[in-house]
Amino acid sequence: MRRMFIFVLLLTAASLLWGQYVNAWGAVTNGGTEFPNARWGAGYKLADNIGRGTSAADTFLTDGVNYVLYPGYRYVELDLRNPTSWIDSTDTISHSPSFVISWGGTDTTIEDGEGWGIRFYDVEYSLFTGTVWVPWFTGVTFTDAIFGPTSPVTVEAGSTYFFRVKAYDYATNVETDHAPFDQKITYQPAAVSFMVYNPTSGQPIWEADTFDPGQTVSMQSEDVLVVKNTCDDTLILALRGFPVAYDTSAHLPFWSLSDLSGPDTFAIRAEFDDNTTPPITFGATDAVRDSFILTDGGWYGGPTHGRLLSYSSGDSAAFAENLWMQVRLPTSVTVHGDTTVYQFTVQLKAQKETTP
Repeated sequence: MRRMFIFVLLLTAASLLWGQYVNAWGAVTNGGTEFPNARWGAGYKLADNIGRGTSAADTFLTDGVNYVLYPGYRYVELDLRNPTSWIDSTDTISHSPSFVISWGGTDTTIEDGEGWGIRFYDVEYSLFTGTVWVPWFTGVTFTDAIFGPTSPVTVEAGSTYFFRVKAYDYATNVETDHAPFDQKITYQPAAVSFMVYNPTSGQPIWEADTFDPGQTVSMQSEDVLVVKNTCDDTLILALRGFPVAYDTSAHLPFWSLSDLSGPDTFAIRAEFDDNTTPPITFGATDAVRDSFILTDGGWYGGPTHGRLLSYSSGDSAAFAENLWMQVRLPTSVTVHGDTTVYQFTVQLKAQKETTP
């Protein structure tokens, strides 16, 4: 078999006129919860939902012969505390002029337990300083959106954008404004570009500053993936592998990334060089790991020999490197997906070279 791998409840009410009487009914929502057991009070008991438990035995609720309060009452939590919200962690540097901002919240507190629930959110952004706030979304229930490249403002190179969120719950409690902010992102245009190059024809097949999400670039066996420095600084390159392989059909994780392939584990090897053919062998020092390691000389994740001189050097062998990668499949598997297409994700980062 050939396998392919690729890197408030709707309120309703009605009334009926019958002589001098009006019958009205409807449905409402509240923040209460139905407990598995009836709740006890001082001298009476209320059932957890209609038709369960027994009616009250208090003199306030009975005339001694007949019950005047029947089962079917629900315990409603008293919610006096504000909800809590947050904006999910993001990269503080973005090489793209648009970035995904996601947020969430909870109405559960240590003191009172579960509240009535989050009703909606307000999301704000601030340009450059993080002091003057502008509404981005007001009273929304969705929890993510894309900021940029031209909406709600045009994202500018070198600029920093601040974000914060505020939650409201169904009991009319409102969270206080977050200070100074929840997350911030600075837009720095990409310092590297990518090219698929065919050594035989001497022509580039594809060029771009970055890979778009979900983009596929087809390569033949003799094609080369080139990473180029497009800025005036010397750059140190590093690679990071996503910690699992994904079944692209079921969108489920399978197999774990490791330095060595083994049962249900795979490995990725990589090298940067100026050769027109791939390395004969990839060694253990070429292993791509699932995190970047920061050192005085820059960050390194796996291969440590990716170094590009500035584009102004004029030496293509110095400001461009060929990136070779190898996937080592598991030696055996006990878990597998419903498709023969698996995705292995590798992230490349470039950092300005510094002198320790």
